[in-house]
Amino acid sequence: MVKLFWSLAAVLFASSPELGFAQSTPPLRGAEKSSWYMYFGDHPVTKNYGIHLEAQYRAQGVGQEPTQLLLRPGIVRYFPKNIVVSVLYAYVRDYPFQGGPLADSRRTGPQPEQRLAEEFRWTHTLANYSGKRATAQHRFRLEQRWLGQSSEGQGVYDWHFGERARYRLYTQFPLPFNTKDARPDYFAAYDEVLVRFGPHGGTSALDQNRTYGALGWKLSPEFNLEIGYLHQYLPRSNGFVGEHNNAFQFSIASIAPLRKLFGR
Repeated sequence: MVKLFWSLAAVLFASSPELGFAQSTPPLRGAEKSSWYMYFGDHPVTKNYGIHLEAQYRAQGVGQEPTQLLLRPGIVRYFPKNIVVSVLYAYVRDYPFQGGPLADSRRTGPQPEQRLAEEFRWTHTLANYSGKRATAQHRFRLEQRWLGQSSEGQGVYDWHFGERARYRLYTQFPLPFNTKDARPDYFAAYDEVLVRFGPHGGTSALDQNRTYGALGWKLSPEFNLEIGYLHQYLPRSNGFVGEHNNAFQFSIASIAPLRKLFGR
């Protein structure tokens, strides 16, 4: 599995030579290659309630300079018909780099952000074939964001408030061939649109768009592993028509009960 992980990473970063990456050279023309390492957990505590635990680490290249750290805990409420509602809090640290989304000479060092979010998810069957089930998940999320403006010498000198709405359609298709041993069990894909709204939304409603594809492994009934690729488009007002982020993604998702997660 480790060999497969690094092989897929190498393929991703060699696949688009026009966006070539060098460790000592900052990204140019608003283009970035990065890697995202993530854990998503919805852990039941009772029949109706659970705890959400999430951590994301994003870096340039395959684990070079950090670009973001995100920690997101929350409370989960389970409803019939595969409906889940969550209330989430996120602490975020962004790291500016030349040509990237925080390319502002006044902002140096880590940039803090705090978020509250309300989330609705509904999962349903798309099709059944060969005794397997293809599914779709609709995720709606509203975010209230407090974005800090910081400099290394001064610290946080200002906070900006913004609101954002997100819709993601995630699909999962079981692979029809033999998936024993190290072979993947399914293919996953999603598209997510993020839009700003409210009095602090700015002149452009579109915040970003994310398109994702991955191979997935069911490590157990309660743990999934996905290795994939994400294209992130961010419109910019700093002279770029738009910023394109090509991201290698490695994620683990769990629905293990909280007591089982901690071995109790």
